[in-house]
Amino acid sequence: MSDTIIERSAGAAAISAKALSIALALEVEIADCVWDIGADLTHEHAHRLELVTAAKSVRVYFRELELTTAGNASRSKRIDERLQRAIAQLQQRAPAPTYGYN
Repeated sequence: MSDTIIERSAGAAAISAKALSIALALEVEIADCVWDIGADLTHEHAHRLELVTAAKSVRVYFRELELTTAGNASRSKRIDERLQRAIAQLQQRAPAPTYGYN
């Protein structure tokens, strides 16, 4: 197994752990984290993480560099922000009323 594959796996695991941590803080129960590690590493969205809850799912895309250097501070901050936005979409919200009383 090459070092890049090991780094990619470690990066994917770190990002999954971070997603679960953010979800816990937002009170979102993630049922599954499914990675699709792409083969075309030149593609902007080479790797996809699907976060699945009982009711819905959301996909988050990552570049090769984000997986192989997930520990980089500035890159880590951008990954965290992207995960927070994605997980916020999974939060269960009560439907807004379509009418109001005055």
